[in-house]
Formats: sequence, C-alpha cells, structure tokens
Amino acid sequence: IPLDKDMTPIENAKRYFERYNKLKRTYEALLIQRKETTEDINHLESISNSLYIAVNDTDLDMIKRELAESGYIKKGAGKNKNKKSNMPKSTYMHYISSDGFDIYVGRNNFQNDELTFKFASGNDWWFHAKKMPGSHVIVRTGGKELPDRTFEEAASLAAYYSKGRDQDKVEIDYVIKKEVKKPASAKPGFVVYYTNYSMMASTDISAIKQAD
Repeated sequence: IPLDKDMTPIENAKRYFERYNKLKRTYEALLIQRKETTEDINHLESISNSLYIAVNDTDLDMIKRELAESGYIKKGAGKNKNKKSNMPKSTYMHYISSDGFDIYVGRNNFQNDELTFKFASGNDWWFHAKKMPGSHVIVRTGGKELPDRTFEEAASLAAYYSKGRDQDKVEIDYVIKKEVKKPASAKPGFVVYYTNYSMMASTDISAIKQAD
C-alpha cells in the first residue's frame, strides 16, 4: 500500500479510511440509483404496452393520469377542457374460453391492479408474461377446476397482450390469484408472487372467442 512520506502512519491510515468511506457511500448510492432506474424503465415499458392495446380516449386518459402521478409528465398536460363527459368507459377485455370460462384482460396498469385485487376472487387463476411487461389476465373459475385447454387459452392471451406479442411463443407464469401480492408503495401494475407454474404459450389468439 503506497504511503505519503509527508504524513504520519496514523494520518495515512486516516486518509485511506476516509477514501474507503467515500467510495462505499458512492457505491451504495449507485446501487439505489440503478435499482430506481431499472424500475422506471420497466414501468415505462409497461405503459408503452398499454398504449399498444388502448382502444379509446378513456384508455389514453388513464395512461396520461399514470404518467402524471408517476412524475413523468406535468399534471394536466394535454388536458382538454371541452372534452365530453360521456366518453366511453374503459373496461377489461373479456374473452370466453372454449370450455365456457370467462377470461378478463387488463388494458393498462390501473386496470391490472383493479382486475387482480378488486375484481378477481382468491381462487381464480392469474396469468402474466414472465419477466416482461404485459397485461394481467384473470380466469374466473366459479369454484370449478379449469381444463387444460382453458389454461392454454388464458396463457395465449397473456402472451399476446405482452411485450413479446411479435414472438411465436412467450413463457407465461400462472398462479392462483390469492398468491399474488402487491408490495407497499409499488408502482401501478407491479406485483410479486413466490410460487407459480410456467408454460410456453402461443401468441396466436385468433381462435379465442371475444365476448360482445
């Protein structure tokens, strides 16, 4: 270890200790900044996915609201004071499996939270693309056991309404809804789960019936 000859051993030791503490603080700050940046990127990618599947002005307004509440844009940006109050309501996408089970798909992160934590029952099944932005997909079981075909169709919907829609297949995680949790202060649409099943699902949903 090189020492400064003009300083005493104690002064040299103190200088190295101060340098160590400074580097340690910088490293810890960078770890926090890196984590926050990664979370922001993931959040913005999920919003980009919501834009892709938006169908009306209400969907876009919900996305603007999320961007504003997250601090990405100023609140009120792009607000139209003359906007009509009878704008179509944004609702979950609704499909019916080949076996007659109702499948619901969130259009944006606010809907994803509502669909998973307010609409779904504890024993419904929850689907989501693995490690990529995408819609929450819920299958209402009504207390019944799901056939394999319904699992596959729900997984395909989760694959199609995800960032991986341009791929032939996407890996999908699925789990009983009661196993899905939302951490305190988590961003809209963000959840955690620790036990789950996975399957590869086709992104072709052309054969799945969409409800009126």
